[in-house]
Amino acid sequence: MRAFLILVFIGLSMEYTSAQKWMERADFGGVGRHRAAALTIGNKGYVGIGHSNGTGNNIVYNDWWQYDPASNSWTQKADYISPNGNYAAIVFATDTKGYIGGGTAYSTQYLEYDPVINTWVFIADCPISVSDQTAFAVNNKGYVIDGNQCYEYNPATGMWAMKSNMPFYVGIWSTSFVIDGSAYVKSGTQLYEYKASIDTWVPRAACPGVATAGSSSFSINGKGYVISGYIGALSELTKEIWEFNPGNNVWTRQEDFEGSSRRFSVGIAIQDRGYFGLGTNGINFNDWWTYDGTSVGLSENEISCNVYPNPVSELLKVQVPESLSGEEIEALVFDSFGKIILKETLTPNDLEIDLQQLSGGSYQLQLIRNNEIIHHQSFQKIGV
Repeated sequence: MRAFLILVFIGLSMEYTSAQKWMERADFGGVGRHRAAALTIGNKGYVGIGHSNGTGNNIVYNDWWQYDPASNSWTQKADYISPNGNYAAIVFATDTKGYIGGGTAYSTQYLEYDPVINTWVFIADCPISVSDQTAFAVNNKGYVIDGNQCYEYNPATGMWAMKSNMPFYVGIWSTSFVIDGSAYVKSGTQLYEYKASIDTWVPRAACPGVATAGSSSFSINGKGYVISGYIGALSELTKEIWEFNPGNNVWTRQEDFEGSSRRFSVGIAIQDRGYFGLGTNGINFNDWWTYDGTSVGLSENEISCNVYPNPVSELLKVQVPESLSGEEIEALVFDSFGKIILKETLTPNDLEIDLQQLSGGSYQLQLIRNNEIIHHQSFQKIGV
């Protein structure tokens, strides 16, 4: 007999994770906002500027805060040098200093923040005017990108230098992370690696997540994480988290973010933990979360299962290893917002999932055995 899915109209929580990865920490020291700036210097995080416009009035901020993970506390530092504040700024940090420029307050001007003496000073102007783009630092040099242009800032010389053009155009509200001397830039679903030592761009596996922009990212333990963002339009948001492993060029979906979905948040890494917060979904957030990538998650206990066809029109078939052939398996289907919409128990003699009730689009499938996630993948449903 064919296994039919039961349509679930209420939101169901993901009850099958084996360890908690997210923990909410002390709220950001300032008021809620989005398109803020965040960076890491040493073992401290720094967050500030940004704006809020949920009431119709555009309120722009210039406050700057230090986060100490050891005491889980925020301390206000010297205000960013702009009497009218700034947002959509471009940010990178070396081991000892932070750099913020562009945005709505400055065109090509950049500021250097020294946490030891708590001061801001102007540096040489960047050759390109940037706003709502991404930047990164590799080996204590900063890189600012716009369109397909890339410029490097060397703090030792105080000079900017043009680097190799990117083989693709980076859209606004893109994101980036750095792992082992390489930067990874995600724009839309595209991912490119920048090998700074040889000034070369290399295409990597496209991200299978639904977020097209407005995400945040960080890297910990040799892997990159892309969190939340919007789906094609500002009002459609996701809680998805995708992990990128550069060693095998594979993306793996992780447990969804536990807080509210959002766009224009900030993400940083401090030592071996990721930190994420702020942003907006119409409400401006000032929450602050830590992420432990070492906890057991979706990618740790996965078993190779064959799920086909993909794309699928009606029946999705599941082929499990011989070792699982006599066991019941629960199937969960998630929509693009990370909500469970279909749930069914598959018996050993019937491993077909009837998807006729679903409209065309992108979905995620999880297979559960003994309350543990054993397989996770995306699939496309062909519309009728």
